[in-house]
Amino acid sequence: MKLGLVLSGGAARGAFHLGVLQFLEEQNITIDAYSGSSIGAIISVSHASGISAKEQLKIFSSKEIKELIKFNYLKKGLLRIDTNHKILSDLLPIKKLEDIEKKVYINAYDLKSKKVLYFDKGDCHTLCLASSALIPLFRPIKYKNMELIDGGLFDNMPIKPLINKDYEIYTVDVMPSKSKVTTSKKYNPIKQFKKKIFKQLIENTKYSIEHTNHYISCEEILDFKMFTFKELKNSFNLGYKEAQKHF
Repeated sequence: MKLGLVLSGGAARGAFHLGVLQFLEEQNITIDAYSGSSIGAIISVSHASGISAKEQLKIFSSKEIKELIKFNYLKKGLLRIDTNHKILSDLLPIKKLEDIEKKVYINAYDLKSKKVLYFDKGDCHTLCLASSALIPLFRPIKYKNMELIDGGLFDNMPIKPLINKDYEIYTVDVMPSKSKVTTSKKYNPIKQFKKKIFKQLIENTKYSIEHTNHYISCEEILDFKMFTFKELKNSFNLGYKEAQKHF
């Protein structure tokens, strides 16, 4: 049975994915196909291109990674990615998805057609950035008459490309819903706003959880912030620990 790996979006929590991949590398477990969203897409393409989990962690922990993000002066997004920075090529050395030896799928949402699209061909840099273009922080990415944004807003665990293809599917989720929800009598507008944003994202994970063979996640990952580079190593270690339970 071939192994298919699905990696969810979740910004800096993606270091958890790298911990899982590190365990697989140590156990000489082969991944035959990847499907990823947002940071999961970047990590999938990078790993399938031959960049090890620890090499990726080193890149994401470097000072140079912060240089990728530039202010966009409020032009369709607060921030943009410097696509000419060398470190992007270090992370994604292969230019085209179809040139990667292993099958890799990337999802993104097209604002024009109003559809979630799953790419297995095309420019790696552009499509990875498109899958990570979380609006309103980042501007949409224009690509072949499409206007693409973060696929994780609509399908954060893109399992569909791997279904019915003889894969034993392992799905890694760094945006799990809590099994127990605590309530507070005090109204907190910020928390209510966050709940509204992530409600649809959580709903879209149900299909993937129901159709995966193995679901890897833990509530502890929710303690890690999404938009800081300070917790990468701890998140990596947590992913490694969880992988030991499933393989």
